[in-house]
This record gives sequence, C-alpha cells and structure tokens, in this order.
Amino acid sequence: MTALGKAVSSADLDWVEAGTWRIMVAEDSGFWRNVVRSGIHDFASDLTVIEAGDGQSALEALSRDRIDIAFVDLAMPEINGAEVVKRIQADARMPFFAVISVNSDAAEIARMRKLSAYDYLVKPFGTDSIKRVLTTYERISRQSRVLIVDDSGTARSIIRRILQRSIFNFEIVEAGDGVAAFELYADRPADIVFLDLNMPGLDGAQITRILRAHNRSVRIVLMSGSQEALDRHAVLTPAAALKKPFFPNDLDRVVHRLFDLPLPYGGA
Repeated sequence: MTALGKAVSSADLDWVEAGTWRIMVAEDSGFWRNVVRSGIHDFASDLTVIEAGDGQSALEALSRDRIDIAFVDLAMPEINGAEVVKRIQADARMPFFAVISVNSDAAEIARMRKLSAYDYLVKPFGTDSIKRVLTTYERISRQSRVLIVDDSGTARSIIRRILQRSIFNFEIVEAGDGVAAFELYADRPADIVFLDLNMPGLDGAQITRILRAHNRSVRIVLMSGSQEALDRHAVLTPAAALKKPFFPNDLDRVVHRLFDLPLPYGGA
C-alpha cells in the first residue's frame, strides 16, 4: 500500500508499517542528503531510502515508485521542489511530505502549507527534525478510535467531516446522548471523546464524570459554541476544549498535543 492522494487527509492515505516504509530524499546537496538519511536510520535502521539529486529525478521516482514519505528541498536545480510537489499532486500521487529550505520567509511557508506540506524544515537542522516528522507519521499511521457525543445530528455530521479531513487516521463512532455514549465507550473505549457540553438529559459535565468513573485516563475534548461555558467547565480538567465552530487545523493541533507530538512549523 502507498500513501497516495492529499497529504492532509487520512481518508486519502493508505498507511504501511514502519519496516516497509519507502522514503524519498530529494535534495541536490550531498551533505544535506546525508543529514536526512542519518535521521531516517536513527529512527529505524530497516527503512528504504531513495535519493534524488535534482527535481527531474524526484519527479521520476515519485511517478514510478511507491513512496510513502518524501523530504523535498525547494531549491533543487532544473525543477524546483515546489514544482515537483505541484506536478505530483496533479496526478494524485504525492505522499506525506515535508519540505526543506534555507528560506524562512512567511509567504513561502504559507505557500507550502497551502500545498499540504506537513512540515517546513529550515536549514541548518539536525537529525532530530527528521525523526520528529517520522514519529508523527508513525502515530498517524495507526488508526485511532474517536467518539463524537452531540445531540445534534447536524453537528455530529460537521464534526465527522472535520475529522475526516484531519491528517490523523480516525475510526469514527457517534452517540446522540449520554447513555449511548457510555454504552459505546464501555463496549470499546475510544482514544479520544469529543463531547458537547450542552445536551438534554445527561449533559457534558455529567457524561465526563461517568466516563471517568469507568476510565480515569479517558481523553475528553469538551466542545461548545460558548467560550464562557468552556471556561466555566475548566474545573473538569478536560484533555482539551474546542469552541465551535472549529476547523481541521484546530483539531490537528489538539490531537498533536493529546498524542504528545510536537507541532509542525515550529508550533506556529
């Protein structure tokens, strides 16, 4: 299986075990190829590394081979990295990728975000930067079960769509009330529970207490359209809180924190 399609959507990606990852390093500098290769092998010694010294070679490898992760330098000769990414994305073959640059210009960084680069690595960097990207890929390769608890079917559908656009690979289950939520969780615990505060019958605060009585380490993300309500319920010490409406980037930031993953782009 290969990580095809948009790098930002788990629905478009087929994940593979770490030992079978094929990683492309597209970089014209032998020194920086070695840095990236060292980071990859520090992470796991049995990963396959494919090297490309220019944009044309990178295009050919991405078009021909199964590539799961790519590190792409933006300033390669012949065809630059941004053009490589755009051409491969047009054919729906761009894997999960990070870009490499000497330039930390805000406009360029914004352009790479728009192209769905997971991270933007600015030279000089060390092997830890490479291992950080691979650690995130390893985590998002594993499916996580999430439970959406909201009495509004419309709200659940919106949250489901946001989850499906995340870089994380989610199995999504839904409950429209507290009783159904507890039954689903007791039958098979979720990695994360997205829980609306304002529901009839058992409200979010009560459901939080019930779930914690069953599992003290449950990760609960409280949701509300009211920031005042979220602030008032901070005494519940949820794992996180999201004010509606929220968007895929908001959710990805929360999930990175819940899984102890460093944020890309320096946390910006």
